[in-house]
Amino acid sequence: MRTPVRPARLLKNHHVAVVLLAVVVAASTSVALAWAEKGVTVVVDGKVAYHKTDADTVADVLAEVDIDLGDGDLVSPLPEQPVADGAEIVVRQAVPVTIECNGTPVDVNVIGTTVADALVTVGLDPSAGLAVDPPIDAMLSDEMTITATDVFLRVLKEDAEVAFETIEEPDAELYVGERKVVQEGAEGRAIRVYQLTMQGDVEMARTVKAEEVLVEPVPAIVRVGTKPKPVPQVPRAIRRPTVPGGADAGAAGPDEGVTLRVSATAYTPWDPGCGGLSVIERKLAAYDIPAGWGIVAVDPSVIPLGTKLYVPGYGYAYAADTGGAIKGAKIDVCFWSGGSSAAHARAISWGRRTVTVTILDQ
Repeated sequence: MRTPVRPARLLKNHHVAVVLLAVVVAASTSVALAWAEKGVTVVVDGKVAYHKTDADTVADVLAEVDIDLGDGDLVSPLPEQPVADGAEIVVRQAVPVTIECNGTPVDVNVIGTTVADALVTVGLDPSAGLAVDPPIDAMLSDEMTITATDVFLRVLKEDAEVAFETIEEPDAELYVGERKVVQEGAEGRAIRVYQLTMQGDVEMARTVKAEEVLVEPVPAIVRVGTKPKPVPQVPRAIRRPTVPGGADAGAAGPDEGVTLRVSATAYTPWDPGCGGLSVIERKLAAYDIPAGWGIVAVDPSVIPLGTKLYVPGYGYAYAADTGGAIKGAKIDVCFWSGGSSAAHARAISWGRRTVTVTILDQ
C-alpha cells in the first residue's frame, strides 16, 4: 500500500518552522545584549581609557576597571549616578602629604599635582613671602613632607665699632722691608641700623641701612722703608805669592743666595786628561780666583762659568771648569793642595754626595 504524500509534507514544514523560530530567538537575544552594552570614557588624573560595560552606575564601572576611591578622591558624576552610553567619568585622586608650616605639621589629601596646589589646599598663598621646600613647582608624591616658613623683614639698631684705616708713608731712611709705626690706630663708635631678613626665627641676611658715627676712628700711620739694602760682600782672602792651596772647607756659608741641590764628585789636576797643576794655575789667573777659594767643574747650561758658589764641606769656589761627565745638576770639586798624593786622598774621601750649593750674587 502507498504512503500518503500530504501528511508527510505537513510534518516537514513544521520542523522547518521550529528551526526558524530558534534562530530568530537567538538573534533577538544577541541584539538585545548588544544594545545593553555601553561605551564609557574613564579619565583618571588626565589619563584617558575607553571601556565597554553593561554596568548600571558609576561605582560599578569604577569597580570593573579596578579603581578604588580613597579619602579625598573626587569623581564626577557621583558614584551612585546611572551610566548611559557615551558617558564620561572623571576621577581626581588625592595625594596624601604633610605640610609643616612654621613648625606645625598638617596631614592633608591634595587634589593637584604640585607643591603649590598643596599649599593652596591648606589656605597658604605660595607667592606671599614663604620659604618652601621642596620648591612650589615640584611634583607631589605620596607621603611627601612640605616645609613652609614665613619670610619677613625686621629692623635692628645696634652699637658698633668703626674700623680705623692704616696709612702707609714712604721713608727713605728705612731699608726696604722695614716698617715703623708713628701713630697707633684707634677704632671709632657708631650706631647702625640693620634690616634683617628672617625665615621663621632664623636670621638669613643682614643689611646696613643707616649709620651714625658717634666717635671718629683714628688712622694708624706707618712709615715704610724705601732705602735699598746693602749687598753683602763675601770677604776675599789675601793673595799668596805661591799657588793658592784651594778651597777652605771650614769657611762659614753665606747668609743669602740662590740654592741648588746637586750631585757632587771630586777630581784632581793629576787625574788622566786633567793637565796637571799648570791648568789650575791658568784658571786661577783667568778668573782672578783669590786664595782660600776652589775650582768646581759644572754644566754651563745649569751653572754658567764664572759663577761664584759655596759648596758645603768644600768651601767657596768659582765655576771655572767643565767635564764630559758633568751634565745637568752635577758638579766636580777640585783638590790640589799638598801635591798629588794628598789631593788624591781628599778626592777619594769626598766620594760622591748630594749637597745644596749656594749661588752668590755676581
